[in-house]
Amino acid sequence: MLSLPMTRGIRGAITVDENTEAAITSAAWRLTQAMMDANQVEVEEIACIIFSVTADLDAAFPAAGARIAGLTTTPLFSTREIPVPGSLPRCIRALMLVNSSLGQGEIQHVYLEEAVKLRPDLACGQAEPEEGQGAGVPDYRKAILDIAPYQPGKPISELRREKGLTDIIKLASNENPLGPSPKAAAALQCLLPSLHIYPDGSCFDLRKALAKKLDIDPMELIFGNGSDEVIKMLGLTFLEPGDEVLVCEPTFSEYAYAANLMGAKLRSLPLADYAFDLEGMLAAINPKTKMVFICNPNNPTGAYVNEKAVDSFLAKVPEQVLIVFDEAYYEYVTADDYPETMKYIREGRNVVVLRTFSKIYGLAGLRIGYGAAPGHIAQLIHRVREPFNVNAAAQAAALAALEDDEHVMRSRELNEAGKSWLYRELAKLGLDYVPSQTNFIFIDLQQDSQMIYERLLNQGVIARGGGAFGCPTWLRVTIGTEEENQRFIEALATALGR
Repeated sequence: MLSLPMTRGIRGAITVDENTEAAITSAAWRLTQAMMDANQVEVEEIACIIFSVTADLDAAFPAAGARIAGLTTTPLFSTREIPVPGSLPRCIRALMLVNSSLGQGEIQHVYLEEAVKLRPDLACGQAEPEEGQGAGVPDYRKAILDIAPYQPGKPISELRREKGLTDIIKLASNENPLGPSPKAAAALQCLLPSLHIYPDGSCFDLRKALAKKLDIDPMELIFGNGSDEVIKMLGLTFLEPGDEVLVCEPTFSEYAYAANLMGAKLRSLPLADYAFDLEGMLAAINPKTKMVFICNPNNPTGAYVNEKAVDSFLAKVPEQVLIVFDEAYYEYVTADDYPETMKYIREGRNVVVLRTFSKIYGLAGLRIGYGAAPGHIAQLIHRVREPFNVNAAAQAAALAALEDDEHVMRSRELNEAGKSWLYRELAKLGLDYVPSQTNFIFIDLQQDSQMIYERLLNQGVIARGGGAFGCPTWLRVTIGTEEENQRFIEALATALGR
């Protein structure tokens, strides 16, 4: 017999490490998503959410985090708790009212981080089943409830289905508008007859060519299904519960994923001038710090830290801490003082450098990236790599792309020309932006970017709303072709009413 939906209340709570906009927004996002996931709730089933925060959290409204989780039209309220002796500090609570067919005893309440102390019997949303109800889901690792699902840029096919549009441009995911190298496409064509053969598990040919280009030992390379997988391998290799991972925010979300996957604690600091704050990170390192991620240039801001700052940081960082430089946009950088991090690999430092074939090489659809690390680090990471993790097509295309310097040069030149033009046009619109060393620009709209994002979608232009990064007034746009850039500016002016 079907039960009629009733209004149910789902309780949740989470603590944050510091009173910053990024920390509060990220925590509220994680809490909202975890409450939805634990109860299989869709956005349209949520009547409203009431957030409350302790008095020591006033840097942001937690409702901004719920918007990142997709609740753009749901009523969201934020209020401050009455302080009482012994209350848990830096705590965000939530009451989510949903229209659900779940029985009261089936509701999974969610308590994360230090908030588990409030209701240890309901920690991580695992309520005790009522008598006769059954055990529900199998037991699971509670750490996974701290993982917020990755939010990719909207695919063209999805927008086509949603709005019936046919003339669409995507400037959301920092893909190369020129596409892959013609040499890579030709290599793929030659490979098609042998797709029934397993790939070379060691990526031998690509490993040899790339090691020569980078002037490092071939076994100091770790290949992955995108550099995302290498980040995951770093977590699998080095992180355990109780360890701490240090980042600055906003930044690429996969660092948090690797930490939360292994039950480690993520500690985040704010950026400094839109780039990673190396001095602040150095001061924040403690005996529990196992790994430090430095996204350089940073995603989503496009800013970078220079060689002098990096050299100074590495000279002072404790030897037992692993430093990971994520250089996904390395080939787009034009700054003269950008650090040459491969020298740290040659010196045998406890450093990993991540790069990818997804950006300037135009192979995002094949998923191939790599890390470089000294032998004593690389040999440990190789132990957790799955066999055949990089497919044959990706290896063949990457090897051909690596040899096509002309395509890389054309891509960089197109990017620099488009960047300069977009800077001028954004200035005409009176908009501030972060000077970028990448193929994207982070723009401050000084208003709710979700609304502008939706207006751009209605015009067939896909950008990336800053809410996904905890920056609700910002918009990230990929630098496209000349025609794509012009269309974006025209659509943006229309969306802004200018």
